[in-house]
Amino acid sequence: MVVIICYIASQNYIAGRFKIISNAETKGLSTFVGTFALPSLIFLSLVELNWNTVNWQFLLAMLISKSVVFFAVLIISLLIVRPLNYARAGLLGIFCTQSNDFAIGYPIVMALYENIHPEYASYLYLMAPISLAILNPIGLVLMEISKMSNTKNELREQAPRCPETCPAEQMSKQRQCLNERSILILNMLKSLFFNPLLTMTLLGIAGGFIFPNGLPELVACVLRVFGQSFSATALFLLGLKIVGQGGNKSLNGSAFLLPGILILVKILVLPLVCRQTVNIMQAGTDFNDTTELSTYGFLYGTFPAAPGAFVIASQYNVEVELIAQSMVLCTFISAPLMFISAKMISLTNLNPVDYLHELDAFSFDISIAGVAACGWVLLLLITSKRLKRMPHRITACLVLSQLMCCIGVILWSKLEHFETWQHYIQFFLFNIGSYSSRLWTGILAITLLFLQCRSLCFVLKLWPYMVTFAWGVPAIISGLLIAFDSNVMSKEKHNPSFQYGNAQAAVSVFLLVMCFIGKTK
Repeated sequence: MVVIICYIASQNYIAGRFKIISNAETKGLSTFVGTFALPSLIFLSLVELNWNTVNWQFLLAMLISKSVVFFAVLIISLLIVRPLNYARAGLLGIFCTQSNDFAIGYPIVMALYENIHPEYASYLYLMAPISLAILNPIGLVLMEISKMSNTKNELREQAPRCPETCPAEQMSKQRQCLNERSILILNMLKSLFFNPLLTMTLLGIAGGFIFPNGLPELVACVLRVFGQSFSATALFLLGLKIVGQGGNKSLNGSAFLLPGILILVKILVLPLVCRQTVNIMQAGTDFNDTTELSTYGFLYGTFPAAPGAFVIASQYNVEVELIAQSMVLCTFISAPLMFISAKMISLTNLNPVDYLHELDAFSFDISIAGVAACGWVLLLLITSKRLKRMPHRITACLVLSQLMCCIGVILWSKLEHFETWQHYIQFFLFNIGSYSSRLWTGILAITLLFLQCRSLCFVLKLWPYMVTFAWGVPAIISGLLIAFDSNVMSKEKHNPSFQYGNAQAAVSVFLLVMCFIGKTK
């Protein structure tokens, strides 16, 4: 489902890039989706929702999760940036907590939970006000305060120097300040209550209690037609919206640091916080229900940032290019994480035999893609004649290790009954490739450090020792595991990462920790 969504969005991106659909037509489609299709879907879904099945404790857990991330981003942004920039802090908080719940989230949730937990899709409409009505207004207030402060500073700099004003003029300025604050509050309340999504959410909640037996069929039919048009038009609009929002600045080096941090917080930190908060609060009726809700919360957190953050940045002219770049990258980077999360959720309902079959198929598909990618990278290094240069030589060894690992997984997936020699070949390929790839990653980081601190000659002198260590240690460990493990003659198929049980797992953890320490140093 995630692959289909990304494919549709990419096709519409191409349509927008080649001007098949103009900006005016895109604006009209956006108006239809935001003013008619989505509000109709929200209202109808909430009216037809069985409120007895709503887990309010889960919604409270999601409110706490989003609030924790929002205020953490807000406080850190205020602490590390000088001078204080309230507008930037509020905007970053909005970006990291407002998900694209409907255009991307709704089709995925419906595909995964329509049969087992149909109420989960309705939770999206109840979680949207957490951002729209609670957290976003806080960020907008900060942006308005920053805007008023900047305006006053500009006027103060432009005004000619003059002696102290009289008390009457001071009183007039105070009244003007109070009027500005009143206008700010009124504008905030107006934008809040006249937001179509929030208004239809409140009306839908009220309609659920006013019409316990459902809406009149004539009204429901009209709303259902608008609501059914949402998924296709929203995905179409998503691809069009991405066009032109990448900015002109290339994301290289330090320019990628802040967008990378924002994306990391949005699609990794927020899901983990959601999952852990649901588990701590024990939002479900029992352990299994809590686990399913926490998994759903994790999936919800992986949804990319909503385009609303870019709209707010454009309105206030605050970090427009940063938010545009981050939003586009977040949309594409979140796709693999959503795919993996959705795949794992779909596997939770399978019995062990079907699970192993799915694991075989998934590992085989990923390994085939890995072999193709590794072959392509090696071909580029060879044809460009960079294979003999540093640090490309180490990169080639790292890619070769990954290639061996992928071939080992392919053999594991396709060989039904292992003969002894086939077992040896498969295990050596996978284990040596897996361990050496971790070692080559650490060596690559150390080499880059030596190239900066010492010299190329120093690195070339260490090259024979690097090769011996990165290839020799995994070969020796693999040989020892086979020599001393009693499962060596087993004809049964095991998970390739744990074919030799605790011993192989312990070695893997040790190498990962050592390589991680080396890279952080």
